[in-house]
Amino acid sequence: MRNVDLRSSSPEMEAVYGKFDLTLEGVPTEQWENRNLKKLRLPEMLQHLFFPQVYLVKVWVNRRMMGAIERVYIELSTRWDAKARADYGLNQFVKCYAFGDGDRPSLFWYGGAWELSPAVSGEVLEEAIGIFKKYGFKHDRKRLRVFEYW
Repeated sequence: MRNVDLRSSSPEMEAVYGKFDLTLEGVPTEQWENRNLKKLRLPEMLQHLFFPQVYLVKVWVNRRMMGAIERVYIELSTRWDAKARADYGLNQFVKCYAFGDGDRPSLFWYGGAWELSPAVSGEVLEEAIGIFKKYGFKHDRKRLRVFEYW
């Protein structure tokens, strides 16, 4: 299968991120992943939210948002030291590229969204929201810790 249309996706999503090339198993082809996803190494390893003893050296992100998410984490790293980032949950990885996640298509399917840990809250969350917006991420109050890169 090639260039498959997504039911229930927004026209904007496909306009920005394109169509999927799917295998017969229903997952993106290796060629699609190689064209669209890159392994991002952030200034520090990120602790996996669901597996707290696992630290990630690299995470998959869509190439379109790679520079923006790097700049976000560089600013987070300069604003808060390593201990503060750990205390506030800013060093935790929740998800970015998650094909097929959720009940309808989202930018997570493309690796074009980022979710912060539920531990990030209060004033720190408000500051983080400002940083994400500064580098081009969209945010709405319905999904408080989700940032989409359009």
